Amino acid sequence: MKNWIQAIIAVAALALPAFLMGIPPEEGLKRLKEGNQRYVKEDLQHPNRGAERRAELSSKQKPFAIVVACSDSRVSPEIIFDQGIGDVFVVRVAGNVVGPLELDSIEFAALYLKASLVVVLGHESCGAVQATLDNNTQDIEAIAEKIQPAIKGVDPKAKGALEKATKDNARFVADYISKTPVISKLISEKKLLVTTGYLELKEGSVEWGF
Repeated sequence: MKNWIQAIIAVAALALPAFLMGIPPEEGLKRLKEGNQRYVKEDLQHPNRGAERRAELSSKQKPFAIVVACSDSRVSPEIIFDQGIGDVFVVRVAGNVVGPLELDSIEFAALYLKASLVVVLGHESCGAVQATLDNNTQDIEAIAEKIQPAIKGVDPKAKGALEKATKDNARFVADYISKTPVISKLISEKKLLVTTGYLELKEGSVEWGF
């Protein structure tokens, strides 16, 4: 009898939409990578943006990924990953830094919405990182305070300093998130993957997991 029950549950699970089931972290990463390739090639699908999707999400949401991105107007995760309504839970702040408020949002999406992937997305020509490198942080002191520990080993006069600092900052943030109690537990249970991305603005392509 037990085997029959398990078989019925398995068949029912296959019939459920991804919206209800959630997806493994690796599948979520694959979706974002494929979406970014469509963006680069200008072969956008604009998925999950119609009336049916709006109705489906009117009382609940189940995003498969969390993207921690910069507030920069050129960095819109739903666009650069060609995703639709309800696919991506986005946390945006200049310099893609994370403090208590941002961490609460990330934990909420991971724990209660069951998102299985976190991407910390830095980008080319990040003004917040550049200002911190140049020690020109008037009016962004709180953000610069979060960036400074990540980039302390970067020579601001070296070639490629901004790109290195931006990637170091994304890695620093990803590492911080990964070591927090709630997130580290989900990672240990293989329910969550935390990775990094770097957006090249002109080409639109994202470099992953540096």
